[in-house]
Amino acid sequence: MKRGKTPVAGAAPPEPRQAAAEVQHIGFRLSRAARTLRIAWAERLSPLELSPPQAAVLRSLLDHDRTGIRGVARLLATDPMNVKHLADHLEEAGLIVSEADPADRRTRSLTLTSRGRELAAEVEGLVEEQERWLAARLGEEGMTGLATALSTLEAALNSTDHGPTAWDERHRHRPFSTDPDPLVLEVASALPTGRALDLGSGAGRNSLGLAELGWRVTAVDFSKVALDQLRSAALERGMEIEVVQADLLRYRPPPETFQLCLLANIHLPEEQLATVLEVAASSLARGGHLLVIGHHADSPGEHGPGHLGLLFTESRLSRLVPPELEVVRLERHQRSHGGDRSDTEDLALLLLAQRQ
Repeated sequence: MKRGKTPVAGAAPPEPRQAAAEVQHIGFRLSRAARTLRIAWAERLSPLELSPPQAAVLRSLLDHDRTGIRGVARLLATDPMNVKHLADHLEEAGLIVSEADPADRRTRSLTLTSRGRELAAEVEGLVEEQERWLAARLGEEGMTGLATALSTLEAALNSTDHGPTAWDERHRHRPFSTDPDPLVLEVASALPTGRALDLGSGAGRNSLGLAELGWRVTAVDFSKVALDQLRSAALERGMEIEVVQADLLRYRPPPETFQLCLLANIHLPEEQLATVLEVAASSLARGGHLLVIGHHADSPGEHGPGHLGLLFTESRLSRLVPPELEVVRLERHQRSHGGDRSDTEDLALLLLAQRQ
C-alpha cells in the first residue's frame, strides 16, 4: 500500500483523480440511476396491476386513512390534480372510497377498501424488500448519507426561490392569518414577560400575540411586505414592535439579550435548522426559553412543507437542541384550522428549552 493511503475495510480508497471523476456529470448519473430504479419498480408492481403513482397513493393511505386529496398530495409532494385523477381510477377499481366533506363539497376524504388495504400491504412489503436490497449494497453509513443528501436535494427542488421576492408575492396576494398560534400564547403566558425574539415572524401574528401579553417583541423576517403588514397591524393596535428585515441564516441577534426566542413553523434542511437553533440559543439570556413549534411528520395535512424530510419529529428536534439548553417540554398537539382550510387537522410538535 502506498504511503499516505488510509485502508478501508472491503475496498481500496479512490485515487484523487478517480474521486474527482466520480462527481462529474453527477446529475446525469443520478437521473440514470433513478430511471433504472423506476423501471424496476414498475415491473415489480405490474403483477398487482398498479402503476407506481397509484401504488404511492394506496401506500400513503395505509397509515393515513381518511386523508383528503390535498393532504395526500402534500404527502407525495405532487399536484392535487394528479392525486384526484389517481383517486378517480382507484375508486373505479374498488380500491378506495371517498366521501364529500359536508362543509365543503369540493373536499374528498379517501379511505381504503378491504381489497385496497390488502394491495397497499403488498406494496409496503415490496418497498421494504427494495430498502433491504439497497441497505445490503450501501451499508448503514451509505444509507444514512443517501437519506441526508436526498432530504437536502428535495428541499432545494421544493422551491426554486424561497427568497424575499417569492415571499413578498405570497404575502402580497395571499394574506396570512393574523390570529396567533394558541400554543404560543399558552406557553408564553406562563413565563415572566421580558424581551422576545420572533424569528421568521412573517406578518407577525405571533409577534402581535406576544405583545398583547406584555412582551417587548423584535420580529425578524426577510419579506419586506410581511414586515410592512406587521408594522401596520401594530400601529392599529397601538403596539410598539421592532422589525428587522434579515435572512435567518445570516442574522445574528445581540447575544444573551432575550428571555424568549420563538421559531414557529420554520422548516429547513437539518444543517440550516441546526444553524438557526444555535443562533437562537445564543440570543437567550440565562434562564431564557427557546420555543419551537412546527408541523409533525406524522401529520399529512395541508399545512407545512410538502417534503416529509423537512417536517419535525421528536428525535430530530432533540438531536438539534444546542447543548447549553435543557429541554423542558417536548409534546405533540393536535390543532384544527379554521376558515377555508377547516377540512384539515394539523399535528404539531412543541419543544420548549431553557438556557442554563
